[in-house]
Amino acid sequence: MFPARVTVTIIAPLLAAAPASALAQQVRFNLAEQPAVTGIPEFARQARIQIVSPAGLSGLKTRAVRGAFTVEEGLRRLLGGTDLYIAARNGNAISLAARPRVAMRAKNPPPVRRPIETSPKPESDTVSDIVVTGMVSPERRLDAGLAITIASLERIHELAPNNTADLLKLAPGIWAETTGGATGANVFVRGFPTTGDAPFLTVQLDSAPIFPPTELAFSENTTLFRVDDMIQRIEILRGGASTILSNGQSGAVINFIQRRGTPELRGGLRLTTTDYGARRADGWLSGPLDASTVFAVGGFYRISDGIRNTQFPADRGGQITANLTRRFDRGSLTAYVRYTRDRNAFYTGAPLIADGDGGFSAIPGFDPLRDTLIGSDTRRLSIETGPGAYRPVDLGEGRGLDLLVTGASLEWSPSDDVEVTDRLNITHGDANTIGLFTGPVPTMLGQYVADTVARANADPRVVLAAGRASSGQAVLAATGASVPTDRYVLTAGLWSVKKTIASVTNELRVSRAVGDGHRLTAGLYVSDYKSDDARQFGNNLLLLAEPNARRIDLTLDNGVRASRDGFVSATTSQITGYSRAANVALFLSDRWIISERTSINAGARIEHQSLRGAVRNAQANTDFDGDPRTLYDNNGALLLGSSTALEDESGQISWTAGVVHKALPDRLTLHARFNHGSNLQSFEKLRIGGRRGPPATVLEAGADLAAGPVRASVNVFVNRFSGLQFTRLLAQPDGTVGSIILLGGARAAGLELDADITPAQRWTVELRGTWQDGRYRGFGDNSGNRVVRQPNLQFAISPVYATRVAHADVKLRATYTFVGERFSDVENLQKLPRYSTTDAGVHVQLDNGLYADLVAQNLFNAFGLTEGNTRVLGAVLASGPIIARPLFGRNLSLSLGYRF
Repeated sequence: MFPARVTVTIIAPLLAAAPASALAQQVRFNLAEQPAVTGIPEFARQARIQIVSPAGLSGLKTRAVRGAFTVEEGLRRLLGGTDLYIAARNGNAISLAARPRVAMRAKNPPPVRRPIETSPKPESDTVSDIVVTGMVSPERRLDAGLAITIASLERIHELAPNNTADLLKLAPGIWAETTGGATGANVFVRGFPTTGDAPFLTVQLDSAPIFPPTELAFSENTTLFRVDDMIQRIEILRGGASTILSNGQSGAVINFIQRRGTPELRGGLRLTTTDYGARRADGWLSGPLDASTVFAVGGFYRISDGIRNTQFPADRGGQITANLTRRFDRGSLTAYVRYTRDRNAFYTGAPLIADGDGGFSAIPGFDPLRDTLIGSDTRRLSIETGPGAYRPVDLGEGRGLDLLVTGASLEWSPSDDVEVTDRLNITHGDANTIGLFTGPVPTMLGQYVADTVARANADPRVVLAAGRASSGQAVLAATGASVPTDRYVLTAGLWSVKKTIASVTNELRVSRAVGDGHRLTAGLYVSDYKSDDARQFGNNLLLLAEPNARRIDLTLDNGVRASRDGFVSATTSQITGYSRAANVALFLSDRWIISERTSINAGARIEHQSLRGAVRNAQANTDFDGDPRTLYDNNGALLLGSSTALEDESGQISWTAGVVHKALPDRLTLHARFNHGSNLQSFEKLRIGGRRGPPATVLEAGADLAAGPVRASVNVFVNRFSGLQFTRLLAQPDGTVGSIILLGGARAAGLELDADITPAQRWTVELRGTWQDGRYRGFGDNSGNRVVRQPNLQFAISPVYATRVAHADVKLRATYTFVGERFSDVENLQKLPRYSTTDAGVHVQLDNGLYADLVAQNLFNAFGLTEGNTRVLGAVLASGPIIARPLFGRNLSLSLGYRF
């Protein structure tokens, strides 16, 4: 991947491509004399072209270019006095080469391979080496001094992700639990403590957050985004200067860079199928509207039986995206629109047997790699929400998305020393959840009947109305067939979350060169967002612990009905309300180039948040039908007509300071950074009377190497939190859903490695790994415990063999992934054992534009747990029947595509 003669690709960030004829068009340039390592990227940015230059630019200086010139003439002026010359032109790309110097001629120069003459090869989805995420202005990755991972669309195809959060596995320092299905992940960053969702991850589209509050229950940011072939590349940033930019994320940012229009007609079509019945089509088309305007449009549609057998279509829906880019004198403007309508089944935990020694096995008849509890018997039911009030729900809706995202991006240089950028994003739609959520561990039906009899006999109202009970009769709710008492059963809540969200964000930046080596950037970030929620929890079903679980009805021998259509509880918790918030932030940053090799970056952000909302009051333990002999609705939560108003005004100051030193220009860059920031108050915390997000202080340092056959990034980090708050939902034995609040602090330290090594021609070894130690501090009895759900060690090794066969590029890839021990609970009583998986893929690209990707995930059907029984306290994973969420079994996907 990185031969002895390293080449660096420099791509202007505003346009994906430019026509060959554009080289003859005039562009107004403003470049001072400077080192070639910065002059050539800046020329590419202003000309909006791609330049491939040889390594070894250290010591070379490019000349000043000011005024209007054709791109080709301007480049010749820039390179005057150097040994560089234009060696080739191919569409939007210009290749530079260095004239050999006799005094430095090698005794045995390497042979020059003449490229095979073929018809022009269609554009491939390769990756740019310029990064824009968490940066005041775009910069080459090697020089940026960031812990950042870049992946092209081609690399995304090779990964074959099952959901958006799967892409985070490409970056070290991040742990993503993605076994809930096509959406609904839990994401953890660098030991930042949280119990679930993804509060320390922001998803951006073209550097604008799609929904600014990341602490949104049941709708973490990756749930709001679907990946398709309209994405050109992704950038995954940990830390960096993002604390003061955009929505001020102190954890991680994944930025999806859209495919932009091209000056010549191009397009692609990709068809995908899997061994579990998924069918998907992706397509895109781009081209010019006139000499200054280009367009891109595309999307996907899919339908799937599910990576677990659901007995109904698990995933169905699609997306369409379009954007227009208009170039004008000194700038460009891009506008986009993106509409998504998708429905995805949610996979809950599976029943297992723990052997007491850290091992796990399947409950008889249940395959934890392929089966799921949801099925046709539980799909369409009606939940009881009040006296005589029933609402139909459909598990086929799952974690659905009906979302419209629009926005615009402006890049403008009104004068030679000033740059202006503005990024606007508007989001509106529904992000609902209909899912089955497990609670207490499985038990034998006989024991469940005995417990129900004891509970009924302990209620004076029940005894007064029906007398005491001594036994009960259990039958299948759908057929009336008797159920033996030696079968394993469990209860699981049919939860419904209706959520409508809307947001408007805008970030304006103005950058200007000031004095000797300084570039000041001032910015204004504003956002206005809302969320309207109606959540019904409880609704517990009594189920057989089997694939596609069947509902059980239970009647006691005194005539008391313990269930209705399988429901052993009604809605026991209701949260209906709204929240509105507005944020305004000002930030100022200075990049000071001290010398050709060293620069300092420092900045601060001051932000104010105004949060308003209201929650309907609810009356707990309400007997919905007034009949104590119907146990299933004796403890309902009844919505009242009154509401409780909530409001909060808060502010914070965040800051960052970093240094970047090019120890060996073009080969080795050292960097260090100190950050301080936090998430502001969330409605979820405000609703339960909790504190706003805890402040995080982060120290990071690293080295980036690009030398010969090695390209590597090594980073260390130390995090400290104070005033940390956790909220956990707990499933109670009586069917109610409670919560607890935990307060304390945490610290974490870790090491990240992200490397590509080319040990021999055609061979590359990719290494990605994280070691971290995160522990709670000042957390009472939990002090010293490991931070919940994050492994202390995880790594992946991917040998890649790439070769040329006839008129095709062929790549073989295998990936071995190791995940260390984790704890599913703050108390460190639910240990999740280590596991490892193996993936493999074959990828072929023909010169005529055809390509194919065959990917096998979890090739050897490895067993591993990603989540324990998070809604139950105690050592419930130690022995006997348990609930936990396992990996998906082996699955195959095949994609066939064509690009022109």
